[in-house]
Formats: sequence, structure tokens, C-alpha cells
Amino acid sequence: MRDRSIDEFESLFERASIPVLDIGDVSITRICAVTRNNALDDSILALARYLKERFDATVNVLHPSGVDTGSLRDAVEQCGFAWSGDPFSSTAELVGQISIGKSQLVLLPEPEDGSARSGPGVPGALPVVDLDAVVTGTTPPILTVRSPISDPRAVFGNILHGLTGNFRQTQNFAYSFTLAEDHGRLTLLHAIEDSEVQDVRDTLQLSPDIAESAGDDLVEALTHHGERYLKAVVAAARKRPFDVSYRLAVGEVVALVQGELKRGDYGLLVVGSHTDGHSHVSADDYQLLHQVRDIPVLAL
Repeated sequence: MRDRSIDEFESLFERASIPVLDIGDVSITRICAVTRNNALDDSILALARYLKERFDATVNVLHPSGVDTGSLRDAVEQCGFAWSGDPFSSTAELVGQISIGKSQLVLLPEPEDGSARSGPGVPGALPVVDLDAVVTGTTPPILTVRSPISDPRAVFGNILHGLTGNFRQTQNFAYSFTLAEDHGRLTLLHAIEDSEVQDVRDTLQLSPDIAESAGDDLVEALTHHGERYLKAVVAAARKRPFDVSYRLAVGEVVALVQGELKRGDYGLLVVGSHTDGHSHVSADDYQLLHQVRDIPVLAL
């Protein structure tokens, strides 16, 4: 009876998910690389160069106003980018420049030194950049870099895509599937708070044979069925040469994701969701966006 109940839930999940599992390609033809006149600029330019060559994209380089751009211009031209010389003096101007450029992806350094939060009135100060305002105020996803990148390709060789809440998040897989390297790995970690397990259990009450005490077995069964279904659909729809795995875990979301990052050799964390041209970052995703520093974080 219990197997039948799980099958009934899987059937419901499939019927609800099939429309949103039609994962389309993301056209990454325009990239915005933001520089901050610090040590992370080299990593940003190297990452932009790699993505430019991979997707045959154009790159627009933005820089803070009031700085000597001589060496930056040389570096930009060595990367094969056209020098536009577009400066920004505030977060609002940066958001405006990104919007004008109509980019599909923004590369943004978040240095830990004083230049990250300096401002008007401070000698040699750089414009303050409010990461939250950039994420929520622009259309394209923001890839934040907080530590030097030695191998841009490795960033996309092993991706952890964090999912929170209900199952209906598959419309946000497109960037992860587009950016994942051939022969790389993509892990979809669906983290559910303990309180949300009751919602799943309530759904399963359509078949009353499932006991309230079946929590661990229920999670194991849902993980097995969800992974089997999701991987099958992805394989059929995308035919991409990289490995996709799916894991469902119950507990405190931030701790679950951070624990997974420690266990795996990941190069990129993907968080948040994108709906109707706007980014949505939950409270848990917000913490991850600001706390994860060793690898880049892509906020959808």
C-alpha cells in the first residue's frame, strides 16, 4: 500500500512538473564584466574572456569612476574586448549601465578589503556597490566573485544548484544547464525545512495508509523517485554530456547547503529564482549569497 501511495504522489508530481521541465537554452551573447580597481579584476576579466570564447559573446567592461583606467584598458584589449570606457559612480548608475547593455549575465567582484565599502569623502574612495540592489534591480543573473579564480573553466565543471521550498522550481534550471561544462557535474540539492515536510505529508494523505512516523522513509522514497524522474526528463530533453544528480534533504537550509559545499569540490553555487524578469532571493538564499566566499555564487 505504501509503494502505491508513493507512486500516486509521483504521478501527481509528474503531471504538475512536466510543463515546467521543458528547460530551454539560455542565449548568453552579451556579458557585463564589472571591475572595482582591485586584485579581483584580473579574475573577472579572465572569467569574462573564457565565457566570451565559449559562447561567442560580446563583453562590456564597466569600471568605477575616478580611477586611472590605463592599465585596465590594456588588460581589456589584451582579452579581445572592445574598450567602451563606461564608468559608474554609484549603484544606481551601475544598475543603469547594466540595463542599457542588455546583458544576459553580469560578473561582479565583491572584494573584502576597504574598497568594497568605501564611499564619498574618503580619500581615494571607490563608489559603493550595493550587491542586493544590483541583484534585485537588474534583469540578468549576477555572478559574484569574492576570491581569486585560477581556472575559469573549473568554475563550471562542478555546479551545486540549491533549491528551496516546493518542487516547482525547475524553470530556474536553464542557467545551470547552460553553464555546466561538458563532462562536468551538476548537483540539484533540494533543501526542505522540517516544517515543510508536513506539506508533503498532507499531499500524501490522499492515500491514508501513510503513517505520520514515516518521515525518514518518506524522504528516501521521494528522493529516489524524484531523482529518477528528473534525470530521465533532463536526459531526454537536453542530451547534454554532463552528469546530473538530484538530492533531497530535510533540515536547516543554509547548514545543508554549506555542508554540501564542504563535502564536494564545487566551483559554483547557484541560488535564488527568476520569475517574470525579476530576481527573488529567499532569506536562506540571501544568507548563502553573502556568506559563501570561497567559490563564486550565481544569484538568478
